[in-house]
Amino acid sequence: MPMESGTAPHDEKLGTIPCDGAPRRLAGSLRLGDILIAEGLATADQVQEALRGQRLSKTYVPLGHVLVRQRIITRRQLASVLERHQRSSKIGDLLVKTGALTAEQLTTALAEQRRWKQPIGEVVVRLRFVTEEQLRKALCLQLHINYFDLDTIALDRSLRVLINPRFARKLRVVPVARVGQKLVVAMDDPTRTLVVDDLEASTGLDVEVITSTTAAIRRALDQMYPGDTSQVARGHRLDATPYEAPQIVAEPHVLAFEEMERPAEDQTHYLDHRGLEPTSSVVRKLLSLAVDRGASDIHLEAVDRRIQTRFRIDGVLQELGGDGLDELLNVNRGKLMSRLKILSKLDIAERRRPQDGSFRARLKRNGEITPVDFRISIIPSYYGENAVIRILDSRSLPESVEALGLREPIAARMRQLLRSSTGIILVTGPTGSGKSTTLFGALKSVYQPGIKILTAENPIEYVCEGFRQHEVDERLGNTFAKYLRSFLRHDPDVIMVGEIRDSETADLAFRAAQTGHLVLSTLHTNDAISAVPRLSDLGVDANLITSSLLGVLAQRLVREVCMDCRERYTPPTELLAELLGLPAEDFPWYRGRGCASCNHTGYRGRIPPATPTSC
Repeated sequence: MPMESGTAPHDEKLGTIPCDGAPRRLAGSLRLGDILIAEGLATADQVQEALRGQRLSKTYVPLGHVLVRQRIITRRQLASVLERHQRSSKIGDLLVKTGALTAEQLTTALAEQRRWKQPIGEVVVRLRFVTEEQLRKALCLQLHINYFDLDTIALDRSLRVLINPRFARKLRVVPVARVGQKLVVAMDDPTRTLVVDDLEASTGLDVEVITSTTAAIRRALDQMYPGDTSQVARGHRLDATPYEAPQIVAEPHVLAFEEMERPAEDQTHYLDHRGLEPTSSVVRKLLSLAVDRGASDIHLEAVDRRIQTRFRIDGVLQELGGDGLDELLNVNRGKLMSRLKILSKLDIAERRRPQDGSFRARLKRNGEITPVDFRISIIPSYYGENAVIRILDSRSLPESVEALGLREPIAARMRQLLRSSTGIILVTGPTGSGKSTTLFGALKSVYQPGIKILTAENPIEYVCEGFRQHEVDERLGNTFAKYLRSFLRHDPDVIMVGEIRDSETADLAFRAAQTGHLVLSTLHTNDAISAVPRLSDLGVDANLITSSLLGVLAQRLVREVCMDCRERYTPPTELLAELLGLPAEDFPWYRGRGCASCNHTGYRGRIPPATPTSC
């Protein structure tokens, strides 16, 4: 049992500090005083002084609470030590030590607890051994927080904009006061540390928790948020989907991600209580580094007590590297997901269901501030939430067919097909083979102010000037097929369909190609020649295929050897014979040594080896 839970309420002798003040360990686990001294959070003299103050107190006060009152340590430091060393006192022991409960009553309550299967606090209140106020005060001792009678406190109603009304009522959280960068909130359940993390992430303030009785907190909620409980705090909307709880309202600079939209400024006033960088700054560094390295995705994966961060670069997942950012991400891991959810306008209180969202950030690149879009998907896992952030940098889109990296004969054939005013062109390949990028390169090649281009995408990844883009949402009935029907009444010249995946979409796409429109789309097949049997399987009439299909381009993406560190070499003859059936001397062969330009992988960028089939 921890030191605060000893049998003598006012006789908590340190017992492990000799006269010279140097700590030494006795048999068994270290007491709280030893731990604080060993970790450099308090001196032996400070602990001894706190023990004297504890003995002089008329009511029992744990040693940690005394040290906090004397400003030797902070509440957060104390909570961290207690959590790491499992030193929290049991609520039943605290009730006995404060005189609210007798030892006999505790024994009775423990027996009833086994029968009722309820927390011991609820049991002693149900048995009327203690009042709710006595229980709350004991809980405050256990958690090292303060108890206040909210009925005697004048609430500052200007703070109501910080927390969404529905969120506040759902979790019974009331903003009570603000002093500088500290926000004091009263919580009905102060053990919910994740709620505190969410509040800090959304408001940018240090949150100090107090508690009161449930009835007092409800009256405070009615006073702080009178009238319609569905009213939304300034700057937020509430979605009507059944499972989405309301979001916490943040200060404008947090929600708008203004740190990314303004030039760098002094942000020392945003530092947290440990002097660390704010989570917003860490997220900005993460996004900037990923974009600078040319990553397509950021993977944030919860593993045992840490977050593993990896970038997908040129189709391969790579570790973050030793630049210090990984440590910053792990220090801020408790607030990281909340911050990303706030940026994406997701429900920060929801941790049991997958969520998808998006946001735009302005990042400084080569001396210029440029917008970059991000799409995020968050799913719960065994160790916590995992997130994948897709980077949608419109500057990386090819501006023409020539910029796609196709071999000249294939590029020339593609340009010839795109000069057609009617018909359908298909790009095939597995997921991640660059089909959508090829389509956008083709569309940018044919675009001019005199033609109208309509697209149906799921989802819209790149916003392109001059295109009329539409996002598929099957929940609303906005399918590829429904958009295709509507497109024909909007007088388009070129139609792009993100994917042909069902019979209805396939039939409508080919009929649109027959009625004077150029249609571009993708299909999932392994090679170009397999596109025709696949279309037949989808029920497209053979005559439609023959008359409308202009061509099929099958492609993959392969990594390219880094030009900055490549060197000539001769691959093993057996390998060439097995894979290509070629002798080594027929071609010049290169490999990358690895350098800073390619992050020491030997590869930089990807090229699309493609196979065309004309019809």
